[in-house]
This record gives sequence, C-alpha cells and structure tokens, in this order.
Amino acid sequence: MAHLTLSSWASLEVYRVLLVFVRITAAMMLLPGFGEPAIPGRIRLLAGLAIAVTVASAIDNMPAVPPTALGLGYGVVAEAVSGAVLGALCRTLISAVQSAGQIISQTINLSNIFAAGLAIDQSMTVGAALYAGVVAILFASGAHHTILRGLIESYHLLPPAEFPNPTASATVLVGSGARALRLAAQISLPFLVLALLFNASLAAANRALPAIPVFMIANPLLVALGLYLLAATVPAILDPALGEWSDLSQLLR
Repeated sequence: MAHLTLSSWASLEVYRVLLVFVRITAAMMLLPGFGEPAIPGRIRLLAGLAIAVTVASAIDNMPAVPPTALGLGYGVVAEAVSGAVLGALCRTLISAVQSAGQIISQTINLSNIFAAGLAIDQSMTVGAALYAGVVAILFASGAHHTILRGLIESYHLLPPAEFPNPTASATVLVGSGARALRLAAQISLPFLVLALLFNASLAAANRALPAIPVFMIANPLLVALGLYLLAATVPAILDPALGEWSDLSQLLR
C-alpha cells in the first residue's frame, strides 16, 4: 500500500465517502419508499450521506490512491449510473403491485375515481392503496434493511468507480421486468376471471331481456363483488409482492 501524506489520506477518504454517497443517493431517488415524491429531496440526500459515512470504511475494494480531476468525474458518473441501475431494479420489481392495481381498478370499474396516494399514477385507487400497503409493511417489518443491505453488497458485483456492464445490467432489468409482469398477472388473475364470468352472465341476461339495461343495473354489483374479492385477497397480494425483491443481491449475480 502506498504511503500517503495527511492531506492525501484525507482526500482519499473524502473521495471514498463521495463514491458511496453518490451510489446510495442515486438509488434512493428510485427505491420504493425512499424515493417517493412525498419525501423531500434534502431528506434523501441526508439519509444517503449518513449511510455513506457509516459504511464507506467497511467496503474492501475501494480506490487506494486519490484520483485526478478526470478520475474524480469518471468515478462519480459511474457510481451514479450504478445507483440508478440498482434503484431501477427495485422500482421495477415493486411496480408489479401498481400494474396489478391498475388492472384490478379497470376490471371492477374503479379506474375513474381520483385519489391521492403514494403511487406515481394517482388516478388508480386500488393501485395506490396496494402500493401504500406494501410500503407500510416494508418499513413496519424492517424489510427495508434488505434493500439497504443489497446496496452495500452490490460493491462485490459492481466495483466502485466503474461503470456497470451494459449487457448484464440490461439482462437484469429485463428479467426483473418479466418477473414484475408475471406477478402482476398472477395478482390480477382472480379479478379477470370474475369480470369474465360476470360480463358473460350479463351478456346472456341481456339477450334474454333486451329491453332492460342489464349492464347499467348490474354495474354496482360488479363493484361490490370486486371490493369483496379484493378484501379477501389483499394478504395474498402483499406477501409475494414483498418477496419479489427480498433476494436483491441474488438478482445481481
């Protein structure tokens, strides 16, 4: 190990903390719970700084010499890209709940009710409610530590101050998107079956009684059945939604 003066050592330590800070903060801009629009950006910056100061000294493969001005810029941009990839991975996995909520809302005719929530798309009542439930359970159970641990363990797979492999990053993101779509389809499948059977029954009734506006009369019944089914399946929806990103470090391998 090269001998460093006090000034060089201090510069190196600041550079190491800066690298961790950039990656953690870039990820926090997209992480579920941490990266919501309701959380001020200054809070996310302070949280990223606190984590960086805490864990920077525990990371083994940090640079051993102070960088040049060009190396500093390169390392900061590379860490920002790595953090964005990790944050996008978590956000893609958790977006399955929002996608399923949008499908459920449209299926049970609740998609036109505007409600404020944590979700990015505020117009989907069910999606906002499910997403808020996932985020609440995430922090109440301490499972957000899994996300933070995955970010720290990412330095074994994504070395600091180096750009991530584009091919591997694209493969991981596409794979997480496929998992999210599969989970969204599994969550919304009971509601799709309900809508199919309900509308088929209404179509048969409408053929038998063409003078009666069957669809208009029976629409509140579909909403009631959909809400009842939603209340019965919420625990089964939230559990796999949380489990999809619990193996974040394994997804990066």
